[in-house]
This record gives sequence, C-alpha cells and structure tokens, in this order.
Amino acid sequence: MTTTSLTIRKAEPADLDTVDALREEAVAWLSSKGLDQWQPGHTRVPTRATTADAIARGTCYLAYDQAGAVIGTITIDDHADLEFWTPAERGDRSLYLHRMVVARRASRSGWGDRLLAWADAQATEQGCTWLRLDAWKTNPALHDYYLRKGFALVRVVDRPHRGSGALFQRPVAGMRQPRSGQLPHDSSNGPQ
Repeated sequence: MTTTSLTIRKAEPADLDTVDALREEAVAWLSSKGLDQWQPGHTRVPTRATTADAIARGTCYLAYDQAGAVIGTITIDDHADLEFWTPAERGDRSLYLHRMVVARRASRSGWGDRLLAWADAQATEQGCTWLRLDAWKTNPALHDYYLRKGFALVRVVDRPHRGSGALFQRPVAGMRQPRSGQLPHDSSNGPQ
C-alpha cells in the first residue's frame, strides 16, 4: 500500500535484520535520552525473537519513503494484551499498534503521522471501532505525542514486571466519536 509518498508492505523473514536494526537504533536513542524504555534488563521488551514472531505472523510491516529507503516499522494486530485491557474492552473490535519505530534520520518529518494514518486505514478496512496501544509508562514525551495525535489516555496499568502500561485509544476515522471527555469503559486502574 502507498500513502502520501509512503510505501508499506508486510515484512518477510529476509527483513528481520532490517526491522531489528530499526529497533536497536531506537533502543540506543532512548538510552541516550535517559529513558528506560525497551532497555535490556526489563522484562517483556521487544527482542529479535519478538520481531521474528511478528514477521512470521504477518503483523509486522516496513515503511519506505519515495526514494525507496526504509524509514520505519510498525506491528499491528487485533490481539488485546490480557494484562492491560478489560474483558469489556477486549470485546470491542479494535486494532492494536505495537513497536512503531521511525528511523532517526527520518524523525520529525511526519512519518510517524503517516504510519498512524495507515494503521487507521487498516482498522477502518477491518471494521474496527478503536485504534489502541500500550505505551511505556515512564516516557511522557511519547504520551504527549499520542495525545497530540488524537488518542485519549484510558488509564495507566502498573504491573511491576511490565514497563509498558499507559493505555491509549482513539476512535477509528469515520466512527462515531464519544462525547467529549467520555471514555467508553471504566477508567479505573487495571483490567477487571
């Protein structure tokens, strides 16, 4: 699929090194900013095995700019994390974003916005109501980014063994918007 000078295709097993290099670049950049996101030593951080599994399941994608250079990766699926999303939320038709990474050389160029627009189009095509994600709890700049992109913070789930847990969602384009300030479900701390 091509959208606004962005070509996106499913990653294949031969792309493992490319996707992994994007992730490793992000890990190094996050560390240089003093952030613990995705750093070694945390449990359930993305790894080469995580990437290989997403590629094998057909849920990992690579994004290319108009010159054919890889500018990012995103994983999308319809699997709600049982530790984060309530049974009622898991009953919603939703598409979940995972491990969206834009190459550092392409950052601040709107590529993340284009990846989100593409994910939204995929959710629309699949008849989903929500586009959802869980972000790293200790990365407020990332939270601000998603808030600026129209996502609402649902809640923060604090699991000691998980770095992620800041839950965000936004209605899929074309779906009925909730009333201002209203979340579709209880916003208590943690799944029910």
